[in-house]
Amino acid sequence: MTIQQHDELNCISHVPIFKNLPVDLRRDLVHISTHQQFFKKGSLIHAPGDGRLSVMSLDSGRAKVYSLSPDGHEQVLSLMQKGDINGEENLFDTENDDLFIEALEDSTACSINYADFQDLLLKSPELSLHLLNEFGKRLVSAQKNAMRRNSLEAGPRLYASLQDYADEAGSATFTLPLKKKDLASLLGITPETLSREFSKLKKDGYIAAKGKQITILK
Repeated sequence: MTIQQHDELNCISHVPIFKNLPVDLRRDLVHISTHQQFFKKGSLIHAPGDGRLSVMSLDSGRAKVYSLSPDGHEQVLSLMQKGDINGEENLFDTENDDLFIEALEDSTACSINYADFQDLLLKSPELSLHLLNEFGKRLVSAQKNAMRRNSLEAGPRLYASLQDYADEAGSATFTLPLKKKDLASLLGITPETLSREFSKLKKDGYIAAKGKQITILK
């Protein structure tokens, strides 16, 4: 398997809770991270209690995330492809370590281990403060999204979220910061409904869209 050239800082920057950190703090995270670790097809990238509890980014290949039911049956929760990230919560909590991640083909993964991350938090009040502020923003966003779910139909809900992303970017034109399937999940609608509402917004002249590049027109 050919290992491609890899930018470790860029890799760290793609983890949502890290992307808004000052570059010097992201460099500190690079120092405690592991990159392009190889996993053969069929091997476990993570299993409960294996000491590899971490946030993990799949750098190449494919993997599945699953749990086991009480009677031992496998329950697939999601499939991971190159660039997908799993387990941000693992950096802060060890009580719910019940998921397996299995390589579906020869794969490489990048990760930051829970213990190493916690040690860095103790040594870096600045990192802790930035992350607390990030969680505060997420809480406000979650509350806003919950209100929209209760008061807005799917189309206005999508448009309001796109306006928020434009405000965050400081420009009417911005790159959608998450995959459309994840946006659908965030908004509490199906991917099919999201696609339909995107088409309506474009047809009615509210937005222009090319891939993940969005422009607010009204």
